[in-house]
Amino acid sequence: MTRHEAIATSIERAIETGTLLHGARLPTVRALSRALDVSPSTVVAAYGQLRLRGRIAGTVGRGTYVQSLPAIDNGAALHGDFPDWTHAPPQSRAPWRRRTVLTSANRLLSMYPHALDCTRGKPDTSLILADIVRRAQRRAAEDTQPDALQYAGPLAIPELRDLLVPRLVADGIPVNDTSMIAGNSAQQLMVMSLSIAARLMPDRPRIVAVEEPGYQTVFDAFEYLGFQLVGMRLDEQGVTPESLDAALSAGAIAVLFTPRAVNPVGVSWTPERRKALSDVLKDHPHAIAIEDDQFADIALTHPGSLLDGEAAHRTVYIRTFAKSIAPDIRTAVALVRPRLTAMLGEAKSLLDGWTSLHSQNTLAYVLRDPELEEAFNRSRTAYRLRRDAILGVLGERLKGTGAKLSGSDGLNIWICLPFGVAASDVVDHAARAGVLLVSGEPFYIRPGHNDMIRMSISGIHDDQAIQAANLVADAILTGNHRGQISIPL
Repeated sequence: MTRHEAIATSIERAIETGTLLHGARLPTVRALSRALDVSPSTVVAAYGQLRLRGRIAGTVGRGTYVQSLPAIDNGAALHGDFPDWTHAPPQSRAPWRRRTVLTSANRLLSMYPHALDCTRGKPDTSLILADIVRRAQRRAAEDTQPDALQYAGPLAIPELRDLLVPRLVADGIPVNDTSMIAGNSAQQLMVMSLSIAARLMPDRPRIVAVEEPGYQTVFDAFEYLGFQLVGMRLDEQGVTPESLDAALSAGAIAVLFTPRAVNPVGVSWTPERRKALSDVLKDHPHAIAIEDDQFADIALTHPGSLLDGEAAHRTVYIRTFAKSIAPDIRTAVALVRPRLTAMLGEAKSLLDGWTSLHSQNTLAYVLRDPELEEAFNRSRTAYRLRRDAILGVLGERLKGTGAKLSGSDGLNIWICLPFGVAASDVVDHAARAGVLLVSGEPFYIRPGHNDMIRMSISGIHDDQAIQAANLVADAILTGNHRGQISIPL
């Protein structure tokens, strides 16, 4: 086992044998790391594992203590390149994934403020289209009439729809016989879609199928709403048809897909894979399909949409602009066939009314800007060059180690570490060398993965990509030098 697993096992054994009693205070992270001659991040990972099992609890400033409650059953540890599709039990703990990523990133940044930051999955600030947005905001403000500040309905304003339709068609997204609902974010439209699935199938368990590994914040949000998660395997073309079929057979009433640039693994559908997934959905006519096309406009591929297929009438295609334009463009759109139009519109109207007409008009002016396509090309090229440079270095440096890499599109490189190399140790070695990374564990349904790394490319400049890749390769090749772990109790 890895160092942090050995530490966690030793503490858990001490709790079970009564050596550590309920209420006993554990050493601080810094004190235990010095006593064991391990890095603070290794102790943090060990304590985190015990906290997720329900063995310990604590708050900042008060310390960490042994819990009297029995360990939470999180199911068996997951092994292999990707976990099985079997769904997780209902979560009895607070959402943990997003908090884990942010806590780890913030801690590393505070400890190593001058290191290259590859922890953040948000777009490169230098590629945010601030000038175009400023021009659009001025024009939208000048264009504002009293009617544009009145109450409104859920449909996108005609100006925005007219601008988006040819862009969608050119991207291979069918728009015939569809309505366009305006939302404030992809997550809002996803939640509305899940509420529709639950209302349509009140007698079925609330189970939603998700890509695994996948976007940690959405996992937390779905569990927060009371849904159980069932994972679907990924390969280099996205969700595999077999795992989709298994997830639907396990009872999923809705399925979340990311057709392009899946966060965190950076893979995208091909048209053939999209067709194969559509064929599987045909055999499960109860399920609603949700497509989160979050990297549209700057993606490298054009696989189309499930709106073109047997499941079109129960597909919600969502397009957002946070990655391509700016995260604060709080306008998203959903395309749906007539069967879902009234239900999604009703959900939007009842949950928050409508999406600001002024915001929609601002986005319309952004889409009219003559410099927009050049800006999209600049972002697309910058991200591609960084990905290619990093993958080239890692592929060459890690050849023969058993490491596996993915990241053909999007903002992330996904690294499956060689056997026996722990993500917690790699994160620590890399930070000390000058580059900050995130463990892949929070991108799974259950905790237990310490063999994956997410390396984001948006926090570094183009000329830093090769340097960052070499530092990461050095940290992985350093590996684990594990010895016997004895906890000073």
